[in-house]
Amino acid sequence: MPKHSLKKKPMNRSLLLSLGAIIVVGLLMFTVGKVSQGNQSHVSATRSAKQTKKAKVAKLNAKIHLTKREKKIAAHYKLTKLETRTASKTSITAIGDSVMIDVKPDIKRVFHHSAVSGSVGRQFYSLPGIVRQLKARGHLAKYIVINLGINGPPTQHDINSVLKTVGKKRQIFWINTRVPRHWQNTTNRMIARNAKKHSNVHLVNWYKASKGHKGWYASDRVHLDLTGEKYYARTLAKRVSEVLN
Repeated sequence: MPKHSLKKKPMNRSLLLSLGAIIVVGLLMFTVGKVSQGNQSHVSATRSAKQTKKAKVAKLNAKIHLTKREKKIAAHYKLTKLETRTASKTSITAIGDSVMIDVKPDIKRVFHHSAVSGSVGRQFYSLPGIVRQLKARGHLAKYIVINLGINGPPTQHDINSVLKTVGKKRQIFWINTRVPRHWQNTTNRMIARNAKKHSNVHLVNWYKASKGHKGWYASDRVHLDLTGEKYYARTLAKRVSEVLN
């Protein structure tokens, strides 16, 4: 009986391509599913954390009984009991430019234990020296408020110098700026970047809070009127309470 060589038929090329496509699609769907699951878990965790925080704040608010002075402040600045009490009890050192001079009466009223230093034309480059002097004299509080930016942008070198002097145990509340100058966005980006990088630096977003409120500003669109000063202090108080509670 003659021997016949058995030859395997080559697999159809189109079939191979189809199988490859099915595998690729399957892998993609699996990856997308995992990413989606991860995102949903992150969203759920974030929502849960917010709900927990909200419940905690509500509980703290319910326990607070404001003094007559605090009730007036809460009503005038539209603050909750917790925000009012937190500001009233928190000692701060506030350093800024001419805007800080404008808002000084409001800040001292809301933050009962505060030392406020403002100066016309003050820029970021003067801040490292000011902070060093205050610390050397024992006048630098645990909580520091910085408002500088209408007269020019900061440099990272000056910011680093301030952070080094302040140290890790103090908290900085850095207020960004709204000013019709080309350095506005540069200043705000640098503040936001450092707030994201350093756990003891907290952005106070005045730029966002003042959006659409031209009436809060004087005719020069730099300094604030009485309404603007009130909301400036309110924005700071709310942020301080959010971080500390």
